[in-house]
Amino acid sequence: MRTTIEHAGRAGERDHAHIVIETVEDYELATRRIAALDKSIRGTSEDCELEALLEAVKQWDRRHDDATGWKDRP
Repeated sequence: MRTTIEHAGRAGERDHAHIVIETVEDYELATRRIAALDKSIRGTSEDCELEALLEAVKQWDRRHDDATGWKDRP
């Protein structure tokens, strides 16, 4: 997985992580990590990681959604 962290520009703001899932193995690791972070406390670095992972999984799912693929099958 590729990860970048954008550091907060001002005091009181949170850093933002950006994660890109590139492989099925990354996807599986991300979903396991999401489960592990499920009870993270709001505002912590773990919560920031959880939000970034959830967004990365949503992005992966959108790119790999094959909801209409059945139409192409004989």
